[in-house]
Amino acid sequence: NCSDKPTEPVFNNYSVSFNQVWNDFDLNYSYFVHKNIDWQNIKSKYEPYLKKETTYGYFLYILKNMLSELRDYHVSLITKDGSYVPVYSEPAPKNYNYSNQYFTKYFPNGVAYTTNRNIAYGTVTDSIGYILINSWQRDYQTDINELNGILETYKDYKALIIDVRSNTGGSETLAQQVAGRFTTETKIYAYHQFRNGPQHTDFTEMQSRSFSPKGSWQFTKPVAVLIGNVCMSSNESFIMMMDVLSNVITIGDTTRGSSGNPKEFMLWDGTGYLIPRWIAYKPDQTILEDTGIFPDIPIESSGSIINNSDKVLERAIEELNY
Repeated sequence: NCSDKPTEPVFNNYSVSFNQVWNDFDLNYSYFVHKNIDWQNIKSKYEPYLKKETTYGYFLYILKNMLSELRDYHVSLITKDGSYVPVYSEPAPKNYNYSNQYFTKYFPNGVAYTTNRNIAYGTVTDSIGYILINSWQRDYQTDINELNGILETYKDYKALIIDVRSNTGGSETLAQQVAGRFTTETKIYAYHQFRNGPQHTDFTEMQSRSFSPKGSWQFTKPVAVLIGNVCMSSNESFIMMMDVLSNVITIGDTTRGSSGNPKEFMLWDGTGYLIPRWIAYKPDQTILEDTGIFPDIPIESSGSIINNSDKVLERAIEELNY
């Protein structure tokens, strides 16, 4: 914990490390202009707190506070012993509650889980399948294999619900593999620009990202994707993939709006820090950061879950149960 009182001996030259961190962000961070951040002023604000003789714990404390000014969920510190230290967080209202009572209420035949319990699936009503994906895990081959098997079960169903409300991201490659089961043609779903020069306005040309059909067949019947404020990062990429398909509707609340493609940088002592390096754009080329993805059918998170009643899921069933 960065705020714990340090007990180790002092080191006299953390100012050099402080300046390296500040400079690395100055040269690589992508959202200074978008977030209207005066990085030089922030340096002037925090550098005086770094006394000539200080401790590692206090040094991390200063860095954490300085970097929190970026208001960026993809900025993190990594201590020299390998512990991740998030520097910014704002609570996101949840619009889901996956309790046993919840599953019992909506799934008469229960739900099953994949081997690593990352995916739950079942049938809600009248040949409507349901798949809950908790994370786009980086070690994903098991998920892909088992998810393909689940889709075989639902091949003749009239509609599907994909629930990613609890999903905060992971591997965009995995998300592309899954979204590819729902498209019959290559689709552009997002754009980005990488920071590439000393000025805060230096970026590459706009580059597109696309996904393509996967598997021996594609599910092209109606699909409802359940989303909410917790959704961010690579999960927002998945939602954008699904959102460009004509047979898909999104239901729930606006997503978080956070995508940075961060790169790890490191100090001489092994202390690391993650710096977001791109600006992510939605399919209409508006910036994703801090705005998120708006659902086709909006349902505010507040009051959407009451006594195991799920207004978002119920609306999806209503829309698909034609």
